[in-house]
Amino acid sequence: MKTILRYWEMMKKTSGNRLLCSFLVFYFVDCFLIYCFDSDIHSYGDALWMGFSVATTIGLGDYTVTHGLARFLTVLLGIYGTIMEAYIPGLIASYYLSRLSEKRDQIVARHAKELGSLSSMSDEQKQQLSRQIRKENAR
Repeated sequence: MKTILRYWEMMKKTSGNRLLCSFLVFYFVDCFLIYCFDSDIHSYGDALWMGFSVATTIGLGDYTVTHGLARFLTVLLGIYGTIMEAYIPGLIASYYLSRLSEKRDQIVARHAKELGSLSSMSDEQKQQLSRQIRKENAR
């Protein structure tokens, strides 16, 4: 749950929450319009299924659109879906990079504090600190 909340925070920072919400609204409206304009799509559920396969670039081929406006709407859905497919993995990568950066900053801050008192450390404490630094650098 904590990870999901962090993802949502990152989405808010990058305005991705707006992008996601606008995509969902566009998806449902676009599929409804495709259903209304194309006679080969017999139900709204079929339009949602066809829209899903287009937006995710799976392209199952179960349904095809024949009306010109429905084709245009399908192209727009495909483009928007591709944008979302690029955004979400980028967000996940950004999340993990920020987590690594936070951990690195914490380690550096801790060692900087310890190195500040290096002159008052015993030889054993210095050796322990040296082992810790080597161990963390090996990761």
